[in-house]
Amino acid sequence: MSSALSSTSRLRLAFHPRSAARGGPATVSTIELADPSLDLAGVRASLSSVPRVSATRRRAEGLDRQLADAAKAASPYVLFCQHKYEVVHHQLDSTRKELADCLNALQERMDNSRELEACRLRYHDLQLRYNEAVSEFQDRVSTLEAQLAATSSFGVIVPPDAARRKADLESQLAQSQSDLQVA
Repeated sequence: MSSALSSTSRLRLAFHPRSAARGGPATVSTIELADPSLDLAGVRASLSSVPRVSATRRRAEGLDRQLADAAKAASPYVLFCQHKYEVVHHQLDSTRKELADCLNALQERMDNSRELEACRLRYHDLQLRYNEAVSEFQDRVSTLEAQLAATSSFGVIVPPDAARRKADLESQLAQSQSDLQVA
């Protein structure tokens, strides 16, 4: 290369008249440019990659079209699946509500069961006490009858209040026996 052609060239840009009008020196902007002949290999490499870039772009456009076609073809199925999902989701919500109701009812029944068991135990205890009381009354009545028979055989007059007491005890005994038969 000759000395006239250097590896860089200067390009003169616009002249700034404002700086000259103020009395300052006139300035000219310059940009250093690379010698275009030295970048020929880069241009050739760029040109050789153009077909590859073009082919890649065509493949990308083809894939975009395939993707759009696939989305269009899948749209009815997607809508069907969305509908099925909403139906199943609604059923799931309903089932969860029913399950919560059943669990609440179960808890209530378990509470009732505990109360019922406590009532059974109290009833059994009361029945034992009742049977003991009836047995005591029967013993007392038998004792009083024996005493009455003994006093009657000796010709002792039974006071009216003892007779009344005997009648009361017999009445209570009869009531207790009928209660036992009902229970």
